Amino acid sequence: MLVLEKLKEYAAGPERTALVNRGSRLSYRELDARSEAFAAWLLARFEGDFAPVVLRGDKEPDFLCCLLGALKSGRAYVPIDSTLPPSRAAQILADVCPCAVVDFTGGLAGEGARFLTAGEADAILSAPPASPVPRESWVQGGETAYILFTSGSTGRPKGVSITADNLAAFLEGVLPWYPQEGGVILHQVSYSFDVSGCAVYAGLSRGMTLFSVDHALAAGYRELFAQLGDSGLTFWVSTPSFAELCTRSRAFDARLLPNLRRFLFCGEVLTHTLCGMLADRFPAASVVNTYGPTEATVLVTAAEIPPALRQDPRGIPIGAPIRGATLRLEGEDGREVAGEGQAGQLVILGPSVGPGYLGRPDLTERAFFTDPATGLRGYRTGDRCCRVGEAYYYLGRMDNQLKLDGYRIELEDVEANLQKLPNVLRAAVVPAWKGEKVAYLAAFLLLREPDGLGPLQRTIALKKQAARYLPAYMIPRKLIAVDAFPLNVNGKVDKKALARRLEETP
Repeated sequence: MLVLEKLKEYAAGPERTALVNRGSRLSYRELDARSEAFAAWLLARFEGDFAPVVLRGDKEPDFLCCLLGALKSGRAYVPIDSTLPPSRAAQILADVCPCAVVDFTGGLAGEGARFLTAGEADAILSAPPASPVPRESWVQGGETAYILFTSGSTGRPKGVSITADNLAAFLEGVLPWYPQEGGVILHQVSYSFDVSGCAVYAGLSRGMTLFSVDHALAAGYRELFAQLGDSGLTFWVSTPSFAELCTRSRAFDARLLPNLRRFLFCGEVLTHTLCGMLADRFPAASVVNTYGPTEATVLVTAAEIPPALRQDPRGIPIGAPIRGATLRLEGEDGREVAGEGQAGQLVILGPSVGPGYLGRPDLTERAFFTDPATGLRGYRTGDRCCRVGEAYYYLGRMDNQLKLDGYRIELEDVEANLQKLPNVLRAAVVPAWKGEKVAYLAAFLLLREPDGLGPLQRTIALKKQAARYLPAYMIPRKLIAVDAFPLNVNGKVDKKALARRLEETP
């Protein structure tokens, strides 16, 4: 596994910083030693039990040590972000049946697994093993490296499995977009979001320093900018939304980050406006736009966005296929759409396409397949795209799934969880658009009985209740009570009518 091989190589060489987190530093040598200790503990404690390891936290340095240690022990890891409600985390634990859980934030409980606090994990990580963990024990080939849980249409998250071979294909395609060695890369994306692989797997494989930004730091711009100014950052990885938040301050420019040479965006639509602002503020830095679903290992396309493309009326392209990825477009009849500029569902073929969804053969069979012509693993993305030359353009979802602040959300998932609230009989969720992007979600609610609350009081109360079931990014900004839902000709809730009503709502 390349990231583990490079970790060993850099640990054996001159002192090199692997991660910086709020002033604390972790060298490659320390990262290798602490991950080795965790791997040795897993191998000794669980022997032939290769169930996954669940890691819950934010950007704690030992999170990365445990992540790499799980891989060294031949076990997949399952990251759970610290902001995820305990009820949703419990669903993941039930689906995964882990051998061990490391909870850096506290609050998780369950049966059948060894639960470790941050302090207990530190004691394990600090005890060097008697002998190195053999490379034969590492996750390899078709073995699962990680499982990421994404929004599911039934109100229950679904786990996407990614193998060591999938990660190898991803790195082969993405590393040409990285410097040959060294530099400082932004590590702001949550471990539970696959774009974090651009820092963890690609960054560490190039011997870069991960400049780690936790949730609290990301929310406090004065402190964030102070630390960014001292970071020596050379390579920026994030969703466009996070960069847009930073651009609200005029201090976010090349004077703050004089060494920055590349922005790499993934996870949602990149706009002309952001590209133009970055070009003005960081004239020495290039902008690379990428695209990829979790099911095909982080990203499968990339394109540098020069000034000419910033004026493209079609929008910013998501790019051409990276090395090893094959793309095609299919019409509603399943036949290939070959004409330039014609829209179709994007289908991904290649070694980065994962095996499917954990414990969900029905969903796996619906979206994944083996291409009879090439023998390659394939995935139907549900994304509408078109091709112009070698570049692909994203045109939107073919279903109710969308991206908000870089997170993939299925509207039915939000609705199903809102309908768990005591006084909510039915929920319909619609996105509010601002130009090319989803600005926020709004929920129209049919209440079981009048609650006697005003709109603001009701919204505050319902948001508190919803936090029991949904992470913060999935809770609608607006919660609007209705007496009845408008219906379309098929007798279904008319979401187009609700969207029009939302536009009229102050």
